Amino acid sequence: MRDAPSTVHPVSILDVVLPERDLSERFDVLIEGKSILDVRPTQQGGFDSHAERIEGRGRWLLPGFIDDHVHLREPGLEKKEGYLTGTAAAAAGGVTTLLEIQNNQPLMTSRRAVESKLEQVRPKSVVNVGVYGSLVPEIIGHVAEMSDLVAGYKLFLGPSTGGIDVSGEERLRKLFAAVAETGHWLFVHAEDGATIAAGVREHGAGGAKTWHLARSAEAEITATRNALALGEECGTRVHIFHMSSGGATELVKAARDAGKPVTAGTCPHYLYFTNEDTERMGTVLRVNPSIKTKQDQEALIEGLRTGAIDCLSSDHAPHPAEEKARPFEKAPSGIPCLDIFMPLCLTLVERGVLDLATVIERGAVTPASVHGFTRKGRVQEGFDADLVLVDPEERRIVRGAEHHSKAKLTPYEGMELMGWPQLTMVQGRVVHTA
Repeated sequence: MRDAPSTVHPVSILDVVLPERDLSERFDVLIEGKSILDVRPTQQGGFDSHAERIEGRGRWLLPGFIDDHVHLREPGLEKKEGYLTGTAAAAAGGVTTLLEIQNNQPLMTSRRAVESKLEQVRPKSVVNVGVYGSLVPEIIGHVAEMSDLVAGYKLFLGPSTGGIDVSGEERLRKLFAAVAETGHWLFVHAEDGATIAAGVREHGAGGAKTWHLARSAEAEITATRNALALGEECGTRVHIFHMSSGGATELVKAARDAGKPVTAGTCPHYLYFTNEDTERMGTVLRVNPSIKTKQDQEALIEGLRTGAIDCLSSDHAPHPAEEKARPFEKAPSGIPCLDIFMPLCLTLVERGVLDLATVIERGAVTPASVHGFTRKGRVQEGFDADLVLVDPEERRIVRGAEHHSKAKLTPYEGMELMGWPQLTMVQGRVVHTA
């Protein structure tokens, strides 16, 4: 992972609430270089008078969120989204660390490909960034050589953007085994291709109305079951990305309860919308995996509450509005939301869907744990100064045209959200103010 540059002079953030500690107390936070040097109750005072002062005035100071599932399209499709606009969107959305999946050519299938990408995107990035290796057949023989450069390895078990899904049990077994030897996590897009093909034949003509049946819960359940079985057989740590169904959540919970090295995540669009919204709103909610039923949504929420689901991530997938305006069956899948990721997550608290502690855990603490980021995810002495200042009283309407991302079309258009970042700091350096 690449760290953003830091400031060289001390900074004090004064009179803030730390929601991960106590909403009734005020704290001062002293930052020196990239790190949090001290956290103390405001009434104690006594920080270096030469430090730059940022007045918190009772606002919340949160650990920056770690978004471990992002698509930025660079290199190759910068016209849709590059790191310049994508990381600016992340900073505006309270994300201080993002991990990106290249699902367009050139894929990350060799050490040189990864090095070339990082050389290109690092100078443009205002947040911490990392990338995944692309688990396709041509990576065999190159998995280990890039292990020190990547955040893990991404495998598509079903068709999605980029057409880089992998099938064949023996081929998959080799990939799982190769990742196991590195000690990294294998991150899975869990949808079974054969089940999807059958679903599309039966339900594809229904467009938005039947998208959740064309790309069904059963497709996700089958792929999740297969991935967990291969992970156990090969000794591979498996993480299921963007879970969308109750059935897959149950499988992950059972594996975790049995002590297996399994983690999982889900995304805001599965928590805000159901298949009925897809029918009503059309291509703006076309996404893989599909958005499913109210019952599936409730199971995902319960999984986040109990810890069966570890992470909240955006699956930021930018496409131009003119491409999303195509007929449903020809429109690309994907929903952008980096610009509003933290507000989407915090508004779940205001709506009573999740409590504040759970949102902080799933947005910052457990993603840091999953990825081994031992200095991220908390507002605590010795941790990186990746911080977001939020006014919990501020409400703002989503306007896609105002987003830093090149993808301006959003299903959240006109929605009122709370928790908008007023200041985002990465490695002790302010990278966004509002």
